[in-house]
Amino acid sequence: MPLGTGNDLSRQYGWGPEFKSHMKSKRMITAVQNAKVSELDRWRCIIMPLQTLGEDEMQLIPKILGENSQANDGDMAVKLNALHSLLDGADSVRITQSHRKSQKKPIECKPSDQFFDGVFCNYFSLGFDAKVVYLFHHERELHPEKFSSPLKNKMVYIKKSPYALKAPKLRKRVKVLVNDENGKLVKLKVPKNCRAIILMNIQSYAGGRHLTSTSKGDPTDGEIEVIFVSNAVRLGSCAAIGPVIPFLHFQVAARTNNVCMRTLCPLHCQVDGEPWLQEEGVIQVKFHSKNPILEKMKESMNCGCMGGTDEAVIN
Repeated sequence: MPLGTGNDLSRQYGWGPEFKSHMKSKRMITAVQNAKVSELDRWRCIIMPLQTLGEDEMQLIPKILGENSQANDGDMAVKLNALHSLLDGADSVRITQSHRKSQKKPIECKPSDQFFDGVFCNYFSLGFDAKVVYLFHHERELHPEKFSSPLKNKMVYIKKSPYALKAPKLRKRVKVLVNDENGKLVKLKVPKNCRAIILMNIQSYAGGRHLTSTSKGDPTDGEIEVIFVSNAVRLGSCAAIGPVIPFLHFQVAARTNNVCMRTLCPLHCQVDGEPWLQEEGVIQVKFHSKNPILEKMKESMNCGCMGGTDEAVIN
């Protein structure tokens, strides 16, 4: 059910952008009965902050990131060598210091130096969009009375958006490696003006926004889309009039089942709309599994018969 603010997963599978009163009626039960069992890719996200690791522990990171790889011995050696390149952080101290000086206000909280190993379904991002989400959540914790409806929630998002206009460029702050179509780990060049990196599993972002014009994106294909975003104005234009003017959509930089990133300074991140400020470290997003999920049938397709299986659940 679409009980949140953005409801991207609900939109993806046809259950609507927001909660309606009719969803409390028997029509909703009928819709669930008639729904078809589809699939949803799930993605494992591993975050290893480097500030808390010793030299010996850091040398284990490539092996951790390369576990369960299907590569042969020769390819595995190449992959491990590529992963070792992520640990070359000669510029990280300088970039971190520059990053902190560029902040007009103190960083809202101490960056997280905790290890993380979890699973997500919708999307992962780092950069200015995650910072806006972070500021939104921070405001909601301080003043919950301001967040009494989806409309008011969206207004707060709009008020926080100007903070994204002076976000730092990521080209010298993030290194990105992805598996190519042959399973080889290759470097993905971050564009000069990139200020946010979004990994998309479903075709609905931040409340139903379609960031790309391609129809290839599929939440059941075992691949995630890597998208580089230049600035908030560009993202807003894509969201607002992208469906009318297709060339405003973003190009997909890569479709892959494995993404490894090295951040060289603290950056805001989010997973499925849950944000935090992350300390310098290594981040991996790789295919984890598939889950059954109910997809609503269009009204014209409902035949009144029972659909699905006993295993079908709504997540």
